Amino acid sequence: MPPDTNGSRMTTPPGDGSASDGAEPAPAWTPPDSAPPSADVSAPPTQAPPWTTPPSAGPSMSGPPVGVRRRTNRFAIVAIVTGVLGLVLFAVGFAVAALVQTGRRGEKGRGLAIGGLAASLVWVAAIAAVVTVGPLSSGSSGPGVRADGRVAVTAMRPGDCFSELVETPDGMFAKPLPCTTPHRGELSASTELSDVPYPGVREARDRAWTACRERTEFLERSRYGEDLELHVAPPDEDAWKTGDRTVRCLMRYTGSGLLPSALDQTIETRTQYTSQLSPGDCIKEWGEYDDQPLIPCTKEHEYEMLGFSTLHGGEYPGDDKLEQKALDACTDLAREVWGGDPPSDIDIAFAGPDRFRWEQQMRTVVCLVTGRDGPLKRSVVPH
Repeated sequence: MPPDTNGSRMTTPPGDGSASDGAEPAPAWTPPDSAPPSADVSAPPTQAPPWTTPPSAGPSMSGPPVGVRRRTNRFAIVAIVTGVLGLVLFAVGFAVAALVQTGRRGEKGRGLAIGGLAASLVWVAAIAAVVTVGPLSSGSSGPGVRADGRVAVTAMRPGDCFSELVETPDGMFAKPLPCTTPHRGELSASTELSDVPYPGVREARDRAWTACRERTEFLERSRYGEDLELHVAPPDEDAWKTGDRTVRCLMRYTGSGLLPSALDQTIETRTQYTSQLSPGDCIKEWGEYDDQPLIPCTKEHEYEMLGFSTLHGGEYPGDDKLEQKALDACTDLAREVWGGDPPSDIDIAFAGPDRFRWEQQMRTVVCLVTGRDGPLKRSVVPH
């Protein structure tokens, strides 16, 4: 039975738990010849898997956890709005007031207040950069738009699309385009390398390639996968020394014509075993068996995977206490993922063990998020 996502009580879904140093270009990314055996879900298992529908006496999910439906402090809302608009003095004042009141009253909004302060700092830094550095020259590798319209990939974000991609001694540059128009490629992912002393140009590049292959592996399921070429922009030594170890992973389409949409929208619906779900996987609706139907997060979906949590304890605590333990565990995970309270337009959901699975030492909880006012239409989980 699918969970009720809007009432005061929601039922648990079933279950328990590139390079700038002039080196030769790296080979094109190629999907594996065949899918792993674990991906064969053409028929339901002959024996009930550990994630099937729970019995009627199994745990259910209560309303949203404490902290999700708390009132949002009004000063926090004003702080983030004024911060985004560049009204720095107002933003700082409202943010400080919000931080004080949220601490006293137990209201939501601490993250918004901090966001208002962060936005103010961005405005101050941007103004200072313009005053002290001035506009970028055509040979600059820093963030911003060059005279020829190209942008340093270090100024791009995952999901940004482009029409051209060039590599120069100063870095890698692309000409941005909306993903809704025909384009040549996309910055598909970014990730941080380990916090170690700068390992040298070659080693940094090798680590960047390894990280980007892992982060873009899912694009092998795109109908354009065979013609996607991976380009990697690792951090240089200067960036590394300032603490910026971000790697940008770009996919350039080498086939005929252009890409018509964002790459995640070119992936066909597939299924994945519940135990193999990853944070950020979007689930169309909770599957009746152990395999879950995944779709691009830009399409309507019922759930998004948050992560796994393991419960501890001796004897079975009872349905109500188990429900609360699972909900508390997923709420803690959500706060860890977002660095505070999760967005106000989502609820926490989970699939947890019943008595039988608990006694069999099967204590894994699948933590999910679902839309508070209807299906999700975008990815909401940071990953």
